[in-house]
Amino acid sequence: MPTTPFPPHPPIAELLDAFRRGTSSPPELAEACLARIDAHDAAVNALPTRVARHEVIERAERLQRSIARGEPVGALAGMPYCAKDMHRTAGVRTTFGSPIFAGHVPAENDPVVQRLLDADAILVAKSNTPEFAAGAQTFNPVLGKTRNPFDLSRTVGGSSGGGAAALACGMTIVADGSDLGASLRNPASFCGVVGLRPSSRCDPTLRSGADAFGTLNQIGAMASRVADLRLIERAIRAPAMRRPLADWVGQLDADATARRARAARPLRLAWSIDCGGAMAVGAPVRDAISRAIGCLRDQGVELVEAWPDFEGADECFQVLRAAYFVENFAALYRGHRALMKDTVAWNVEQGLALHAERIAEAARARSSIFANVAAFLRGFDAWLLPTAQVLPFAHDIAFPTRIDDRPLATYIDWVASCYWITVSGHPGLTVPAGFAREAPGEPLLPVGLQLVGHFDRDEALLDVGERIEALLAPLATAQRGPLGA
Repeated sequence: MPTTPFPPHPPIAELLDAFRRGTSSPPELAEACLARIDAHDAAVNALPTRVARHEVIERAERLQRSIARGEPVGALAGMPYCAKDMHRTAGVRTTFGSPIFAGHVPAENDPVVQRLLDADAILVAKSNTPEFAAGAQTFNPVLGKTRNPFDLSRTVGGSSGGGAAALACGMTIVADGSDLGASLRNPASFCGVVGLRPSSRCDPTLRSGADAFGTLNQIGAMASRVADLRLIERAIRAPAMRRPLADWVGQLDADATARRARAARPLRLAWSIDCGGAMAVGAPVRDAISRAIGCLRDQGVELVEAWPDFEGADECFQVLRAAYFVENFAALYRGHRALMKDTVAWNVEQGLALHAERIAEAARARSSIFANVAAFLRGFDAWLLPTAQVLPFAHDIAFPTRIDDRPLATYIDWVASCYWITVSGHPGLTVPAGFAREAPGEPLLPVGLQLVGHFDRDEALLDVGERIEALLAPLATAQRGPLGA
């Protein structure tokens, strides 16, 4: 069972079965999620923009009638859904966390939103994000800060922080997001839920006008458990003619026979806490990950302490990230610099200062790191490492400047455990691994374990994730946060 400060809703598959049997209904589920929003979001601020209540209930009632008549419905029929405020929603305010777009109401949905609506999920709200999703601390000048349900004085991470917090509180069943460096995995870890950054060529959600060959930023999802995440990801990921590098035959890998064969094999996993000291990891996180590794070993999982070579990953990510910001935000920077936060402007300025040679070097480094990780994973089902290098920190800290006794050079160094995986292009899944506290007397806070899988075998990674999720249940049992009943 995932770690949340509230009892989680039943799995999506059970909810759909209950709808078919008539023992529950989409309106009942919608009312349950809306009640949690009403009761708790004033404190958490996960979902600052909401769809009108009557629209949510009317949509749920229409689905209930369709189900009762035996009509075909989507794979997520009746599941309440929050869309990240970076994703355009037709007729619903989309601010991107920026004063430039404070009153922006799009005319159409982004592809990820449309796909989830086509699967009959019910949009209930927009989830909070930092400005233009830049940074792993969810706050912005338009909609404020999102608070961690386990300790309201601490961050939810980011940039998909609103969705992660909403899941932890049971305000939603489905939460989409995006992940450039850590933006699905970090908040999922900080809020005790699951999140997947897919393999880097598997993104059918390309919005019009974007780089059709870009793979650095990936659309994905978070959920309360891996089984739910699988259903959400399948709704998002399907053949898409606008994404030239999408290989959906390889990506789905959903053949039932192959899945049964994988489930029957003993797991063989590599693991590392800090890649031989190359990565700074705080002591509480070290202790929690060590307990999780011990828990897996005690249950018969074969574990080998080892790690791939990530030499050059930091420089590579900085360069590719800077180029991404030029591509996506340079025009806004030139026209609205006074309304743009400094860290976004800094990223754009770093990109504008790039020379072609540095970009070429970064591309070569990325290819080398991809090959290193691919070769390393041969013989392993997955590689395990911390999702986040620190515990959720106080809101008045914009970002960590040191971890224990190690100073950090930039505002993103504390999420290297995630952005190294971004550079490699391999899928990264975070599952709850237990709890830790900063010091005696401090609240227990969630810690996530990141699983890195084989490229374009995201379904196989989800299979491993479900097994590890079950094995770690003794450590990841729900703990009551300050909002818990």
